[in-house]
Amino acid sequence: MTPLNDPDRLARLAERLSAMVGTEPDIQEVPPREPGDGEVFALVFADVPEPGFVTGVTYGLSPWQRANGQPPARELCITMRSGDQAWARVPALAVAALRGFCPFSPGMVIGYMKPYVAGSGLSSLVLAGPAPALALPEAIDLADSDAPPEDLVRIVGAYPIHVSEREAIRFRGPATVWDSRWDPYDPARPAVV
Repeated sequence: MTPLNDPDRLARLAERLSAMVGTEPDIQEVPPREPGDGEVFALVFADVPEPGFVTGVTYGLSPWQRANGQPPARELCITMRSGDQAWARVPALAVAALRGFCPFSPGMVIGYMKPYVAGSGLSSLVLAGPAPALALPEAIDLADSDAPPEDLVRIVGAYPIHVSEREAIRFRGPATVWDSRWDPYDPARPAVV
């Protein structure tokens, strides 16, 4: 079983992601809803996948899921065309608030009461595969090299959407947004529905 607070496992995730994207993250703690649920972190990568973007990966969902017998273990990832690192913290804020209430499965929509980042109308998330611009694998093995068995963590992409898009996805499915002309990396984009 994965312990809730395992700094070595967090370090392995940071190391493996750094090797994939070519830079070290700024690791920022996000307060959990319940301290007993374990820590939540945002691994913030500035200028990833390219200059002018920010990418964030959570840590704190997968150990909670393992400790509570809820496979598969997941972590969330976001990529936005923005220099505002607040975007990289959005998935970690969702994990900190909803761990235990939400399975964070691809295809889900998650709503928030106000915009995630000031100046943007995006206040919900749709979950899917990792951002194509990032080229991350769908799963990362966090096992210590000396300790089989594998410790696979699925990477789930978190894409900010408008309230109207969230409602359309709930009623008509994710294709409502995915099949439209939209830029999932643009924090100022207009709603597509």
